[in-house]
Amino acid sequence: MPDENHTPLTEEELALAREGKALISAAVADVRAPQSLREAIERDRGRAAARPPFWRRHRVGLAAAGAAAAALAAVVIALDTGGNATEPSLNKVYAAARLDPTKAAPQPDGGAPATLDVRVGSLAFPDWEASFGWKAVGRRDDTLSGRPVTTVFYRNPKGARLGYAVVSGDALGGNPPGRQVTRKGKTYHVARVGERTIVTWNQQRHTCVIVAPSGVPRARLVDLAASRNV
Repeated sequence: MPDENHTPLTEEELALAREGKALISAAVADVRAPQSLREAIERDRGRAAARPPFWRRHRVGLAAAGAAAAALAAVVIALDTGGNATEPSLNKVYAAARLDPTKAAPQPDGGAPATLDVRVGSLAFPDWEASFGWKAVGRRDDTLSGRPVTTVFYRNPKGARLGYAVVSGDALGGNPPGRQVTRKGKTYHVARVGERTIVTWNQQRHTCVIVAPSGVPRARLVDLAASRNV
């Protein structure tokens, strides 16, 4: 029988461990997460229910627990959005931007800079395909603490997907996590949490958020955000 304490985890086990980390990250994002997020977490738990044999479950459970602890520490440290916070919390918006689209992608609407045919107030979502190579691939609309939040999802030629969320109404309070980056006179907050990079800023009095895989260069994400600084 192989030594369970020294046998490397299989790809399946590593995948389950990563899934556990993602579930903890989403749950910790806000204990009062919206119904759509809770449903997504429950779906993930259902997929994880098809478990391997006991000895392998034990090993995967330990790996997932370690990853979950690391994710919890990262969220507590990096996503401290204290101060005079308003609802919805920034954590809820970050969580919504990580969910899957529920509607078809909006269509190009022209203009300079190019936009899509979806708006929050007077703020139109960007069409980044021609200038940056990020194509709109879906949309979702959530209501968080009574505030509409619209998210458009984009995918680049390498297959990476990001969510760009805009909160309806005035900008949210609180302190966005991460370091400050100034571009064209506007401040962007850039944070790395686990396998995601988050960019937070205000545009036309709305709170805007980009949540992308950490493999996408941070400077590139700031370029995307700053392209709306017009």
